[in-house]
Amino acid sequence: MTASQTGVGQSRPLRLDDWAPAPTSIQVDVTGTVTYTVETTLDDPDSPTDPVPVGSMIWIASSDTLVVSASATKQSSFAFAPCFVRLNVTAGTGTATLKVLQSSNGPR
Repeated sequence: MTASQTGVGQSRPLRLDDWAPAPTSIQVDVTGTVTYTVETTLDDPDSPTDPVPVGSMIWIASSDTLVVSASATKQSSFAFAPCFVRLNVTAGTGTATLKVLQSSNGPR
């Protein structure tokens, strides 16, 4: 899965697979000049038991400081699969592209 953001703002959120085995690999490719943070949330607007409105979702900076206020291409991983992940570009006019790879129990 990929999501890109050019200039200041947030990328579209990527919904991850709750049932995929850990870990989840991420990479952010940078073109030009940007400062970005990878953000995650466990809030889910589609939850059948505890839905959170999209505008009320709480986004938390990645626990890996390599992808917090970063400005270069980086790789990281999550030990668990959050519900959603996104890029928050806080400065610059370049493009940051988030790539996410989750493990699988089956063939591609």
